[in-house]
Amino acid sequence: MTQSIPLLFQKRHVLPTGRMPMRIAPGSQTEAFKVALSSTDGFGVCMHDESNPGQHFFHIGTRVTVEDFDRSTDDGSLIVTVYGHDNFRIKSLTQDNNGVFYAEYQTIPQWTEIQLHNNQRLLAVKLRIMFEKYPELDRLHQTKEFNNLSWLCQRWLEILPVPASEKQALLNTPNCLDTCDYLMNMMQEPH
Repeated sequence: MTQSIPLLFQKRHVLPTGRMPMRIAPGSQTEAFKVALSSTDGFGVCMHDESNPGQHFFHIGTRVTVEDFDRSTDDGSLIVTVYGHDNFRIKSLTQDNNGVFYAEYQTIPQWTEIQLHNNQRLLAVKLRIMFEKYPELDRLHQTKEFNNLSWLCQRWLEILPVPASEKQALLNTPNCLDTCDYLMNMMQEPH
């Protein structure tokens, strides 16, 4: 079933069961955010495609809802914490007279929970280290699923500087196993 949702564009991904702070700049982004807040189903967050001048966004996004917000004392931007519910694929895109984008979309099935095996434990160990090093990241995730491979892979995709096109390809798979292999290869390579 195809549905419609207002969109905001960001440089980072937020994925199902993930949380992310977003900066909403004054002006057109604020107008889009107001419309997005009025949607009962939340709104979509999609990544920019800065490498392709003809296409300005990627086709896989995440439906999110707002959990918290505050105003930045630096520049008046809104700092919004969003929670990811499910991924979707954009079927078509329209823009209204106020510059707000809307997507006709179809939900992508979520990755099922997969029990972590011993040979994958490095993903959990390194994420715990990352949470200790960055307490603000740790605070975003009240419930942590270190034994759930799908949860671990999604958190790593949110925080690692992996090219957006590669993230999109990994998200377009039916489960997290390709992402796990990708991440394990990345973490085991000598730096």
